[in-house]
Amino acid sequence: MDDVILIPRNFVYGKYAKFLVKNKKAMSLSSDVAFLNFNIESRYKSFQDEHYLYSVQNKDGWINPHFNKNKILEVLKKYNYNKKNFMGLNTKNIHVMGILNISPDSFSNNSTEVVSIKKAINKAIKMYEEGASIIDIGGESTRPGAERISDLEEQTRIIPIIKELSKYNIPMSCDTRNASTMQLAIDAGVKIINDVSALSDKKAASIIAKNKVGLIIMHMKGQPNNMQKKPKYKNVSYEILHYLKKKKDYALEKGIKEENILIDPGIGFGKNDKHNLKIFKDLALFHYLKSHILIGASRKSMIGRITNTNVAERLPGSISLAIASIEKGVKFLRVHDVKETKQAISIWEKLNYN
Repeated sequence: MDDVILIPRNFVYGKYAKFLVKNKKAMSLSSDVAFLNFNIESRYKSFQDEHYLYSVQNKDGWINPHFNKNKILEVLKKYNYNKKNFMGLNTKNIHVMGILNISPDSFSNNSTEVVSIKKAINKAIKMYEEGASIIDIGGESTRPGAERISDLEEQTRIIPIIKELSKYNIPMSCDTRNASTMQLAIDAGVKIINDVSALSDKKAASIIAKNKVGLIIMHMKGQPNNMQKKPKYKNVSYEILHYLKKKKDYALEKGIKEENILIDPGIGFGKNDKHNLKIFKDLALFHYLKSHILIGASRKSMIGRITNTNVAERLPGSISLAIASIEKGVKFLRVHDVKETKQAISIWEKLNYN
């Protein structure tokens, strides 16, 4: 990768976006989102003009000591990539993934006990009825400071629930970083693996490729038990992009199909609030990787620090971050509050696509 990145800015939507793209006044970010401007940033954040906005339509103004005009155009065209549907889900729509944590130490869990099978099934069905496209089931907390549990403990928590929930034909993903759990979850009915460790288990990629299931590749700096101990980046957006590109290339080499991959920059996983906020501002950058993007910011601690609220009070902040994500072309949101998030999306779509 180059030592500089081009970040799309200022977005338009729907028919207006298509009209501006057709008339070469904007460039396409996805099938229904376009951008009017971009800026250029360094891997090392040493440029003096990082905050200068270039106009997509004014190529004469693309004067930059680090990229010539042809190189700028070459990079911009990489954003104009027609992404395919993900695991049978129409990606012209925005999809919500409902979170089902089966762990006593989840940051969003008010109880200290593992959720019972009956309660878990009822919660999953409720989220699906409220509009979730996928139910994401996890048995190990990966909150900051969490200690790793055994594969067996993780599997004991989630596999019976997955088997029972599969009877309802509800699309499921499994939030795990363990290859043995992945295989058992797939055998039990899971169609997507949500791997916060980005295929760190050497057997994971081959299992996913062999079973032709979906994969979510997430960025995490360090491990859950140490990831929040003074994380440092020179340019957080650049470094995450580079990491995800490397991991995606590895997945492709192992036989995982591109259309079966989502990428997740990992909000709160080895990032402080400054890092997280920059990621949100730069989200459109990750379309460069030609994969759909998943964002999981629901009830995260950054909302609590910014607004001085506890976990139960963070719904407004969660919805704000969800809307900020879809404004930059994100099609997948991992949330706790399905009904409320779907309502917010419906209003946003009405405002921008009608």
